[in-house]
Amino acid sequence: MPDASPRAPRKISWDVLRVVAVFAVMLGHITHQGALLHPELVGYPFRVTAQFGAAILLVISAFFVCASLRKGEPRRWWWNRVARLVPAYLVVVTVTYVVARYATIRFSGLPFPPGLSGFLFGVPQGPPTDPSPWYIPTGADLLANLGMVQEWGWRYELFYYLDGAYWTLPVQLLAFTAAALLWPRRWRTHRLTVGLLWALILVPLFLRFVVFDPVSTPKLVETFYYGLGLHRVHVFAIGIAIWLWAKRRLAHWHVALFVLAACAAQDLQVFPFHQVLPNDPERWPSLIGFAIMLLLVCLAARGPDWRFPGLSRIAPAVTWLAGISYGLYLVHQELGYILARALLNVGVPGWLRLPIVLAAAVLGGWAVTAGVERPVHRWLTTRRDRREKSGKPQVKDSEPVSVGGPS
Repeated sequence: MPDASPRAPRKISWDVLRVVAVFAVMLGHITHQGALLHPELVGYPFRVTAQFGAAILLVISAFFVCASLRKGEPRRWWWNRVARLVPAYLVVVTVTYVVARYATIRFSGLPFPPGLSGFLFGVPQGPPTDPSPWYIPTGADLLANLGMVQEWGWRYELFYYLDGAYWTLPVQLLAFTAAALLWPRRWRTHRLTVGLLWALILVPLFLRFVVFDPVSTPKLVETFYYGLGLHRVHVFAIGIAIWLWAKRRLAHWHVALFVLAACAAQDLQVFPFHQVLPNDPERWPSLIGFAIMLLLVCLAARGPDWRFPGLSRIAPAVTWLAGISYGLYLVHQELGYILARALLNVGVPGWLRLPIVLAAAVLGGWAVTAGVERPVHRWLTTRRDRREKSGKPQVKDSEPVSVGGPS
């Protein structure tokens, strides 16, 4: 039933966590992953070899799924999430494809196919003249990325990711859809919810390491496993568990077990062979970083807001960066690699290249947020609200509501 209590003030602790996580992703991709994909992109003053930022962003997302879904009608909540995520993603995919077509053909030293359709979809003729040629995306890649089905075809060389960071979008949308479908069900008791969370952690591990073998898993099974996001459902489970604990619905010892299980699952899913492969980040920095960030998420969820000395001075900048974090995430990787290569071609050293690429990502993230994400979201949700005015009154987002029994 509706609760007239006012919305709690924004906590700087969540903004700090979002900014730390997204910059961990950016620095890892630019300074470490970029050199693995494009060996010429080296020379940075340091390398961030830990991989935990994207997983923590999904943990935070799961936490706020619970915090926001309980405030209103699930279908409306789901549409709000789709309207926020999908339009910006589609625009960035299209821009990335066009920029990548131009840049990769130039970087490979190939001639442009004639005409607009040739430029967008044609096959450049001749062997690459550059010693470090780049993969030139195709029309099939564009369609696959727009449809978010990259994971279902790249193993068969049907199409490829335009940007490696895009894997989180279909995983998030699947999670949001599942949450909207399961939330209002009367059978969703507290005990069953906790059991489901443990299943989200343990069942994917059972499938990957007991039913199948990571060394010899059939390609089709691997495609379904990753395509359905089973390698990352543990991060949604721990996010929901932390929310239950923050609401005093889960005991301290129980959430501690969830944190330990989530860390073990993260380690097994990212490093199934318990050792670093040539294309992997480093194992222990990744695991330790994930564990520390999980503990900080717990502190933010149940503890007081963070008021460290000096934090109030940078709070406006942190809040602003947190507000454009989704746009930052979308634009930083492949477009960042392209900018880094362009800067390298004109002789910009690594120590200067890094801040330029980071600043460009911030600018691009702000442009996506201010120019696409927020206005399109506002337009799409306003249209839906107008259509629903003739029906029963809707609960506003600022009015918490308990839906579908205990959680």
